[in-house]
Amino acid sequence: MGANALLNRAEIFPVGPADRLLEIGCGSGATAARVADHLTTGHLLAIDRAAGAVRLARERNAAHIRSGHVEVRQLAIEEADLPDSSFDTVFAVNVSLFWLGTPPGLLDQIGRLLAPGGTFHVFAERPTRMAIEAIAARATSALRQAHFTNITTTVTGTRAAVSAQRPPGPSNALGR
Repeated sequence: MGANALLNRAEIFPVGPADRLLEIGCGSGATAARVADHLTTGHLLAIDRAAGAVRLARERNAAHIRSGHVEVRQLAIEEADLPDSSFDTVFAVNVSLFWLGTPPGLLDQIGRLLAPGGTFHVFAERPTRMAIEAIAARATSALRQAHFTNITTTVTGTRAAVSAQRPPGPSNALGR
């Protein structure tokens, strides 16, 4: 299972040519490469806490990095000091911290990073339908508690996609 099995998930959310995106837990960079193919003036920041994953993601995305459309950093999202409202879309593929007990404040931070009206996507795949339904329910509940809006949850077989928007406006409902 892994990011390669979920590459088609990048097609679930629209990627505009000028979008500013953040991928949390980019792993080997497979999804980053797929998303970056849609960018012409936009930018994708792909982060992962593991040095080995960052090395693989940089190798896989070397052409996109040279073009200036992709940057890959070794960085844990919990420690990321990135500017407010700097991303149109934030997404994560098979990143367990979104369903195994989201760290306190993490969704607030993601909301802060999203531009008004920006969207957060969580994609997951697990061996059983029961496991994926539980993951989708936990992610959906956490997003509701963090005051995200327009939450949609799609479960297909053993795959789930949960998407939500940051509340619009300069002062959103995420405690800012």
